[in-house]
Amino acid sequence: MKKYIVLLIWLGFFAPSAFSQLKMLDTASYNQWRSIAIPNLSYTGEWVLYSYQNEAQGLKHLRNTKTQREVILKDISSAEFFNRGQWLKYSAKGKGQDSTFLMRLSDGKKIYWTKAPYFTVSKISGVVVYTKRVNNVNQVVMLNIEKGDSLTIDSIGKYKLLNENGAIVYIRDQELLYRSLKVAKPRLIYAGDVTDFSFNEGDQTGRFLSGQKIFSFSTSVPRYAEVLDFSTITAPAGYRLVPRLYELSIATKQLEMELLPIAEKASAAATGKENMLVRKKPAFNLELWTWNEFPSRRLQRRGRSAADPDPKFIYNFDEKKWTSVLPVKSGFVYVPNAEKYDYLLSTDPVPYQKMVDWRYGNNSDIYAIDVRTGKRKLVLKDAYTLPEWSPNGKYGVIYNSQEKEWQVFDPAKVEFAGFSSQLAYPVYDESHDKPNPAASYGLAGWVDGTSIAVYDRYDIWVIDLSGRRKAYALTQGFGRRNQISLRLQGASFKANLDLGKPLLLQSFNEKSKSHGIYRLSSGKLEKLADYPDYSVKILAKSDDGKAFLFTKESYRIFPDIWLGNENLARQQQLTQANPQQKNFRWGRAKVVEWKNFEGRQNQGLLYLPEDYDPKKSYPVIVDFYETHSEHLNEYQTPLYSTCTINIPTYVSKGYIVFRPDVLFTVGKPAESAYSSVLSGTEALIERGIADRNHIGLQGHSYSGYLVAYLATRTNLFKCINIGAGVVNITSNYTALRGNGAPNLFKYEVEQGRMGKSLWEDTSGYISNSAIFKADKIQSPLLILHNDNDGAVPFSQGLDLFLAMRRLQKPAWLLNYKGEGHTLDGLAAQQDWTERMEQFFDHYLKDQAMPAWMLDGMN
Repeated sequence: MKKYIVLLIWLGFFAPSAFSQLKMLDTASYNQWRSIAIPNLSYTGEWVLYSYQNEAQGLKHLRNTKTQREVILKDISSAEFFNRGQWLKYSAKGKGQDSTFLMRLSDGKKIYWTKAPYFTVSKISGVVVYTKRVNNVNQVVMLNIEKGDSLTIDSIGKYKLLNENGAIVYIRDQELLYRSLKVAKPRLIYAGDVTDFSFNEGDQTGRFLSGQKIFSFSTSVPRYAEVLDFSTITAPAGYRLVPRLYELSIATKQLEMELLPIAEKASAAATGKENMLVRKKPAFNLELWTWNEFPSRRLQRRGRSAADPDPKFIYNFDEKKWTSVLPVKSGFVYVPNAEKYDYLLSTDPVPYQKMVDWRYGNNSDIYAIDVRTGKRKLVLKDAYTLPEWSPNGKYGVIYNSQEKEWQVFDPAKVEFAGFSSQLAYPVYDESHDKPNPAASYGLAGWVDGTSIAVYDRYDIWVIDLSGRRKAYALTQGFGRRNQISLRLQGASFKANLDLGKPLLLQSFNEKSKSHGIYRLSSGKLEKLADYPDYSVKILAKSDDGKAFLFTKESYRIFPDIWLGNENLARQQQLTQANPQQKNFRWGRAKVVEWKNFEGRQNQGLLYLPEDYDPKKSYPVIVDFYETHSEHLNEYQTPLYSTCTINIPTYVSKGYIVFRPDVLFTVGKPAESAYSSVLSGTEALIERGIADRNHIGLQGHSYSGYLVAYLATRTNLFKCINIGAGVVNITSNYTALRGNGAPNLFKYEVEQGRMGKSLWEDTSGYISNSAIFKADKIQSPLLILHNDNDGAVPFSQGLDLFLAMRRLQKPAWLLNYKGEGHTLDGLAAQQDWTERMEQFFDHYLKDQAMPAWMLDGMN
């Protein structure tokens, strides 16, 4: 018996490969795939709420992360946790109107809410607040959902619920009151006509507006204090002061306030008594364009407009004086968030507004304005970015794109001075390959009111703007040593960074192309999750900071939801959206490297079939759009094509897909593509990966333009698909886009990468246009270009097709009428997916030519 077992095992090694049992992906299997909407995590992380986007509409999964108990909620239109995650409020769709329920998660108890259609709940409190109208009187009810206690307040105006202690601040009968559920009577804050108030729950202080005065108050101390009396302020001539609730304190010395121009007396024509003109309807409709008009006027004619800002004034309380800081209706004022300051910053875009058509960006001159005199001084000319103040209003900074440095405003010298030169490494995007100036890597935040945290390519640096301390790497140079980019997770660059608390960082490893998670705590950098074979990204963090929702993702791993503790030491998979993937041939992805024709090190992604055998020959499709290698660890869902191939489907059917990065040189964008794409394809042939006689090429939009050019430069590709590509940049240079903007900027400073105007480099524009060399094209073309394309005119695709028709070269043009730059309609996507596959299969797999390629629509 043992001999038979051994024999069977031995024969098993020669049994057909397990790969042969796997199925090929096809369009019929697409509906099996599910994607996950952004989940919600409760206050402590004990509960998670998620849904699958292509599951039955309104279906929500509510899961307990400790017990794994799951509740399915149907027909849900909205849902949110409250009372520190102990309760769930959700609305279910009904025949007439939605029904709202409150569910206690500990035991599943449900309360069918019928008291009021609109009500609010608190993330950290069990108090439910709703309003109702009884006998023409507005009432606010505060209901403790746990105890059933309630408090009803009649004749209420504006109110604010205080989450922490179940209290409320409100206006009633010309009184400002504070009331807690724990006490029997409200506490009077102010007796008088209160029209507005604000409240900061953090320090329990607020302000209110009564008549012409602003007062400050505190719920912890039963008193209030006058902060501002508008009646003592005289508005500048021609304006009237608008009393409203400004953010200020007793210590505030200057304030920007809203002023409205006083309306002029109605003219006689407006009264209809004099100078009445009867206008006849014109016999024609004239649109006049002038060579020196502002683009905004043209855009307004096309239905787009933007309101100019009103003039700005600063009031000095000590001197009782107004200073005009923005007398013209242009630009914006950036006021420090400080109680006293001598300067503010403003922008003036007027000198550059006529250039928007070919420069595109909102460039402006930056002025420093002396709030004491109103005198303006130009401190930065032709700025590509906008200034900003530190949270305490002490420092104004800006990234100077032309100098490629961060600069700080020096009020003593009334000028900007560079400070990022303290670092030995660039603070600008080193991979930038367009004609316009490179952007910065960004600001991470502010530290201690005097220091700023900035990014370089890899690390976070802290620079003391007072100059008392040397700059230092907050991440200790770990990023650069390991070629790992470290960035704050979900932090605003304007935030104050508390280095006494742990900071969560998202990483990107340039070698493995994977994302990870690190934590900076007490000056030490700790790796929480960083793996070479897949990426880890945070989705949500519990409010108590003790739990995370995150994903693990690669080309082979769908980004399911995982739960981890604060160290990610304990990890738990919560979803398994696509278990059926294991039944299909999926393939694998890897990074390949080679030297391009310019001698530069080039990378790209290579997708290989599941049972790839280097001894066999496979059809290859080359598909690219700028760069791809950084997307190695990204999952790709099987879907109908909106423009280019669905990679998992083609790999599953035995194709190799190659996606080379294009390393651009300004002025030679198309030749740059030739250098990167052709050299990479030749490298695959030399390594025995690609069969020279079975290689196809594809590109859409900008890469459609580049692919059209490559068709004129090489006969290597057996067939080529060009989607929505420009073939004549000399004509497209002045063409209007769907939004009314001309393409001038696209070529001079943006993605077109010519870097000069048509007249500065006429030969360059011609040599980078495929239409002038269409007679060189030998590969059959499949052109996808729709007549409602708002990015690239349909005429570009038509031009190429008619050129091929005149030259009697094989070409097919598909125009899905009414569709845009890509296909939105499902029926169009399904049809295009089938025809594109038939095109590639015919030329690369030697399958029969489909009827539509032989006989057209007949």
